[in-house]
Amino acid sequence: MPHLHLETTSDVAENQDVQDILDRLVAKLATFETIASASIKGYHSLRSAWSMGADAPEGFVHLTVQILTGRPDELRVKIADGMFEELKACFPMSVESGEASLTLELREMDKLTYRK
Repeated sequence: MPHLHLETTSDVAENQDVQDILDRLVAKLATFETIASASIKGYHSLRSAWSMGADAPEGFVHLTVQILTGRPDELRVKIADGMFEELKACFPMSVESGEASLTLELREMDKLTYRK
C-alpha cells in the first residue's frame, strides 16, 4: 500500500545507484509505526526532458510518499521529515554540488477508494 515514487533527472550523479537508493528509502519507510514493510512499493522514473526556472539548479530529485488516510498529523510530519532526511543522505553529491534540487511530498490515498 505505501508507495514511494522517486523521480530524477538524467543528469543526477547518483542515478547509477538508484536500486540501492530505492532499497534504502523502502527500509526507512518501514521504520515508522503503522507501516508494514511487506506492503511498501518503491519505484523510479527517470526524466530525460525537463525544464527549470531561471536560477534554479539544473536538475531535480523528487520523492512522492503515498500512504493511506487515517494517520495523525504528527505521524505524517514525522514520516515526511524522516524520509526527507534519508533522501538527502541518498544524494550527497547532488546536495553538495547544488546541481539538483531535492523535494518531497507526502500524499494521502483515500482508504474509501484505494484498492489492492
